[in-house]
Amino acid sequence: MKKFLAVFLALIFALQLGTSSVAAFDAPRLEREEWDELYGSLCDGNELPMLCVGANESEVSLVWHSAKETATPKVRLAKSAAMANAVVFEGKTTEAENDYQLVCRVTITGLTENTTYYYQWNTGNGWSEPCKYETKSFGSHKAMVIGDIQIGGQSEDSQIQSDVGYNWNNVLSEALTKNPDISYLVSPGDNTSTGKTADEWQTLLMPEALRSLPMALAIGNHDKKGMTYNYYTNMPNEYFGKYFEGLDRDFWFRYGDVLYLFFDATSSSAADHMAMAKEAVELNKDAKWRIGVMHQALFGPGYSGLDPETQILLNAVFTPIYDTFDLDLVLTGHSHLQGRSHFMTESMIVGKAESGKTYKNPNGIIYLNTNAVCDHGSFSGSFPFIAYEFSENDVTTYTTLEFEGDTMKIETRRGDNSVLLDSITIEKTEEQNDDMFLKKFQRFLYKVVEFLGLVYMKIDAIIVKIRGGHF
Repeated sequence: MKKFLAVFLALIFALQLGTSSVAAFDAPRLEREEWDELYGSLCDGNELPMLCVGANESEVSLVWHSAKETATPKVRLAKSAAMANAVVFEGKTTEAENDYQLVCRVTITGLTENTTYYYQWNTGNGWSEPCKYETKSFGSHKAMVIGDIQIGGQSEDSQIQSDVGYNWNNVLSEALTKNPDISYLVSPGDNTSTGKTADEWQTLLMPEALRSLPMALAIGNHDKKGMTYNYYTNMPNEYFGKYFEGLDRDFWFRYGDVLYLFFDATSSSAADHMAMAKEAVELNKDAKWRIGVMHQALFGPGYSGLDPETQILLNAVFTPIYDTFDLDLVLTGHSHLQGRSHFMTESMIVGKAESGKTYKNPNGIIYLNTNAVCDHGSFSGSFPFIAYEFSENDVTTYTTLEFEGDTMKIETRRGDNSVLLDSITIEKTEEQNDDMFLKKFQRFLYKVVEFLGLVYMKIDAIIVKIRGGHF
């Protein structure tokens, strides 16, 4: 009987191992007292690292601040916490926003899928403690979207900053505990409140899960109030263009069959946005899915639907790019309201996109707007292009994008208990067609938009100077 029980229990244990193919993140939910202790121990520092997405699935990068006298841009990588047979990757240092530190940036290459790694960065006083990073599948995979983290909310108050950090940590904990197969996180911008202080970034990077979760962060209008985004991120394939100024930049990356195009929507340089998209698409013609990321909500719920700058200027600049290159999905934020559009082309509804349904080779683009970690907007009226809206907008939501074969499943859930709020699946079996005569003609007409965008940039620069910064 004892032998039988031993074998039986061993079989159960083996089955449990077999069904748990994805190891969990180290993403503990913290009680308020625990968070206050963590925040108090780290808030005066400025050396936490950010793990960023790489140019493709076989890369990740790291960025951190280090004392100027000892800054050493090196990361080592191994397959055990003992760091046996570690491989060392070297990067570069650049000037920091202060006069006593340098910014270290290192890219790790040659990663393989479904592998557990450990990495350390050189702190200037030796190697850090080992951090675990587990790659997931490079084909079928899942991404997570959380918007308007906006550490600090609408202020520079340290208590509000801590409050937002506490919510940020626990939303991550909930999402990653329920979705241990997440490969990376996408933010549509407004990662900080003022864009000017180191402590905003220090608070954003406090959750332990972020040592194991690469992030891709778009620029929002709050980030644009200062220049700190320039010193705390290490995004791949950054495109600085011909006409961008100051913090302006776009970037792109590829993961498996998915091409992401990140746009700095605070810049109206249409020529640069079009050029970046064209370059990225031409280099990734075999990508099955194309996803745009920008901050302002083109077809989201709330006041964005009534905002002239969004609906006239940004619509004219960005929707022709998205239509020209047949994007499947555009991720936005800004209004602090969760919602999703029907299928849109040339700012018109071209097909219904009802929650819970699957659509095969649909015409048009879905625009998905996130709410916020910092605070939540109040809904001010619906629009015909809205397919779903989260009217009980009192909690942070998160969205997952799951890619498997010919399908992309989009699910939005509550950030406090992961209750499903909205879902839609797109099945794509037809290839992109980027050589149509009509699309080439549309690109020709877009030259007018490029010219007008440059004119607006000059006017906007004067307005920003007068009011002392971006809104």
